[in-house]
Amino acid sequence: MNDKLFNGYGYIYEVYKTKSFSRAAENLFISQSSLSATIKKIEKRIGVEIFDRSTTPIGLTEYGVEYIKSVEKIMDIEADFQSHVLQLDELLTGQLSIGGSSNSLSHTIPPIISGFTKLYPGISLRLIEGGSYQLEKQLSDGILDLVIDNRVFPPEHFSRLPLFQECLLLAVPRSFSINEKLQTWQLTSEDVHNMKHRQDDFPVVPLDAFRNEPFLFLRSGNDTRHRADKLCSFYGFTPHVVLKLDQQLTAHNLACYGMGIAFISDWVINHSKSDNNLIYYKLNPELTNREVSIFYKSSRYLTRGMREFLRIAGEISY
Repeated sequence: MNDKLFNGYGYIYEVYKTKSFSRAAENLFISQSSLSATIKKIEKRIGVEIFDRSTTPIGLTEYGVEYIKSVEKIMDIEADFQSHVLQLDELLTGQLSIGGSSNSLSHTIPPIISGFTKLYPGISLRLIEGGSYQLEKQLSDGILDLVIDNRVFPPEHFSRLPLFQECLLLAVPRSFSINEKLQTWQLTSEDVHNMKHRQDDFPVVPLDAFRNEPFLFLRSGNDTRHRADKLCSFYGFTPHVVLKLDQQLTAHNLACYGMGIAFISDWVINHSKSDNNLIYYKLNPELTNREVSIFYKSSRYLTRGMREFLRIAGEISY
């Protein structure tokens, strides 16, 4: 395909509109001789004459009629595109696809969305729930624009906006007899809310004390599972896992019903209904402290919508 067929069509269209080389030249601020020479070059390039120079005023040849029809279609497409770009630039229309865990989409993202949609109601937000590694792949493939996650994505491929710090605690059903031996290390949900576990002098529970207890683990493919595996390995035991789940919220709720011990972030605990059926324990901070961030692909062009979403997120105090 010859992609130069319509190069310089503005000169031809001006002659078509004015039906005069001289008036077209005046409108284009060039000499008539220069305009005539330019149009001759265009006609030579496409292989046909566009104008019938034997008529007064100047008219179109049969080929010229079809050429002008095509040019007008091109002009309509350009106008539509320009209008679309203007609307996107002013955030009057468009779409953002955002990924995250159930917890992120339930508790982290709502204040950001609230602020964003108030300012830009014409932008459609698409929320996708998934595990860390699944979300990373979708972000890399361009399916998602932004991802909120607590795992550090490879910094050579992704940039991030940090939002807040969280840490994993051990959530143990109150009915488990092991709690009687560990009263020194116990935390209530109110203690967690008051960040008592973040105090440097608060003791870390010896995790191997729970080696014979049933555990609720998340499935492979997310940061919480990865850290739970490392913690158990650090304390030299293989946990007895009775259920594998997809989300921390589910694990937390099942722990409340006495189904097993779960690794739960203080963020989830503080955003869940207080439940006296659970006792919490502080774990090794080096293996449990992490940062929740919004990630985006470093090599990708940041649209204005993405930039505004990140700006609003950065202004929120969690």
